[in-house]
Parts: sequence; structure tokens; C-alpha cells
Amino acid sequence: MRNTTTKMKKIIFLGASFQQLSPIEYASSRGYFTITCDNRPDNPGHRIANRSYNVSTTEKDRILSIARAEKIDGVVCYGSDVSAPTAAYISENLGLPGNPYDSVVTLTNKNRFREFQKKNAFYYPKSMTIDSIDQLEQNLIEAELSDFSKDLVVKPVDANACKGISIIGNRNKLTHAISKAAEYSISKKVIIEEYVSRKSYQICGEGFLQDGLISFYSFANEHFTESTIVPVGESFPSIHHKSLTDKAVQELQRVFTLLNMSTGPFNVDLFITNDNKIFIVEIGPRNGGNRMPDAIKYASGVDTISATVESAIGNAISLNPTTGQFVSTYSIHTVSAGILSGIKYNDEIKNNIVDELLFYEIGDPVKAFDMGSNMIGNLILKFDSYDEMIHKMENMSIYVKVDILS
Repeated sequence: MRNTTTKMKKIIFLGASFQQLSPIEYASSRGYFTITCDNRPDNPGHRIANRSYNVSTTEKDRILSIARAEKIDGVVCYGSDVSAPTAAYISENLGLPGNPYDSVVTLTNKNRFREFQKKNAFYYPKSMTIDSIDQLEQNLIEAELSDFSKDLVVKPVDANACKGISIIGNRNKLTHAISKAAEYSISKKVIIEEYVSRKSYQICGEGFLQDGLISFYSFANEHFTESTIVPVGESFPSIHHKSLTDKAVQELQRVFTLLNMSTGPFNVDLFITNDNKIFIVEIGPRNGGNRMPDAIKYASGVDTISATVESAIGNAISLNPTTGQFVSTYSIHTVSAGILSGIKYNDEIKNNIVDELLFYEIGDPVKAFDMGSNMIGNLILKFDSYDEMIHKMENMSIYVKVDILS
């Protein structure tokens, strides 16, 4: 008799936080054997995985050893730039679906990406990378920094979720901004850039590569609050004219072609400058955070979560939009730390909420929203018109109230 038993596909997931549950849950629903790697034992993904390892997702050689021992069929990095090089390292060493390790490092290191843009004639701002505050003090008296415009962006070269980022117009605040950025940098390196003015909304979004080509993309408007530089929401679709978004897609494709990127999801932030140049701020070779893939599914019918998992093990995927809806995400947050005492939704926003995910309970301590990972929860909202969506997203502080006890 012929043996019809097939080996259960094994997938390693790099990260097990609340925001990284979706692909793990999907893989479990498909009967795949799920393995999580995350150095926070209480993260919920560990509890639903078939097997878990308490290991940092940046420890690429240790995770490679685990992957070899487990004889995995695929590796998934979801919503985390710092984990993306490890995923590429594993797939490259084990011959699994993925992208070149060196290319992924280029995309996830802000300094290397700016050098790549400069070398290949992409638009880029003036920038400089420093290793320490001492070096900064030396550079302050040199022409390189004095030639920069007044407003500067200071950020870690290798962190995501807006960790450690400052926008400053006063050079007296530069030393503090450098120290803040270095605190969140794995390599302790910091990049300083000229601030780039943009036309209308910053564009954020997600796309997918198949055989080296962009087979799907979905662009949104990035929303910020006056009190923070951390994005507080995204609204689909982008307000920008198709001629400009088409130009942006062409520039993105050129990046991927030059870097020999071949497969999987990507997350992007970019500007349309005042003179219609495309400034690619950064590209994350992974799915977006803030539950962006969930919002895209509501907006277009395209499930990039399942596509990420299936492509990681070499299965065929379909990325054909079936609908066009006005959808947004919103990060429930507080501008001051304290004890969460309540979350209230105005009647005018309740009917728009189609999905609510809370990461904290009443009585829990919560942090100020100075980085994406400090959100209290996340909403996905659907609207009847574009105007309604934009109006409400620009006034969410009216519709969503978070009560904090100090």
C-alpha cells in the first residue's frame, strides 16, 4: 500500500507579541506546525504556538541552529524590521523562500539605505551617521552639519516603530536627541538627516513581491497627532493622484530589482516632495505594523497575512483585490503615562468600528505614546465616504477618549 502520509509543514515565527498573532493563528488554522522565537516568555504568541523558544529574534545564529534542529519549511518575520535580517539569514542558509541577507540588511539599516539611494540616484536628504556623542561634538564645528537645513531628523539606524526618533529645530537639543536615539539602536549608531517637507499626507502602505516584481500594493495616508511624531493611524486609499503613486511604485520596483529582492511582503513609508519627487523614507522587508494587513483585507479583500505564511513555505498565492472600501486603522493611546481607567467611544464613531483589539485591561499601567509599541489598543474602522474618513481621522481625539489616573 502507498504511504499517503505527508509531513506537517513547520514554520518559525520571529516574534510573538499581540501585534504578531495574526500569521501564527492563520498557520495554526491551516494545520501547520508553529514555532515562535521571542525573548519575552509572557508574549501571547508563545501560548498558541506548538513550540516556543525564549530567544531574541536578533540572535540569528542561535535561531539558525533551532531552525536546523527543527527541520523547518519556512520562516516568517511579521511587523518587525529588527527581525527581518534574521529571517533572511535563516532562509539563505537553509535554501528556503526568502530574500538575500545582505539586501535585507541594507533595507533595515537606515545609514546603509541612504548610501544605497545616493549610489543609485534616488532622491535622498543630506545625512550623516555618528557613533557617539563625542564624535557629534567634533562634527558640530565642521561644515558638514552646518550646511544642513535648520530642522533635523535624528533616529537610530536600526530600530523600528518610531523608537528614539526626534525632529528638532534647535541645535541645542541635538545632544539629547542623539542620546535618545542611541538608547534604541542595536548598534548604538545614529543618523541625522535634513527634514524633508512633503506634499499633503505622508504615504504608508504594504505590498508583495512575487518573482522579483511588485504584484500587489496598497497605499494609505499616514496620520499623526500634534503632540507626537509617532503615526497614530492610516487611512486607505492614499489621497495622492495615481500619476504620483505610479511613480512611487516604479521607484520601489527599481529598489527591489537593484537589490535582487524576490519574494514576500514589504512595508513602506515615503513622501511626495513639494516638487513631486519621490522620497522613499524607508522600506521594511516584512508586513506592516499597526494591524495594517488586517486593514488592507477590509479595504481590498487581499489577505497579505495568509500570503506571507504560504509564500514562506513556497506555496502559490493569490493577491487579487475584490473590493474597494474606505478603511483606516487607529492606535488607541495616551500622551501621558498612568493607570488605564477607561476607554470611551463617541456615538458618532461607534458604527465605524469594525474591529477592536485591546492590549491592556482597566487598571493596567500604560505608557505615554512616544513609540508605536506603546499603543493601548488598535481599531479598524470603515466609512461610507472618503470625506467622512478623513474628517474623522483628523479628529479622533474627539471621538476616542482614554482616561488615565496619574
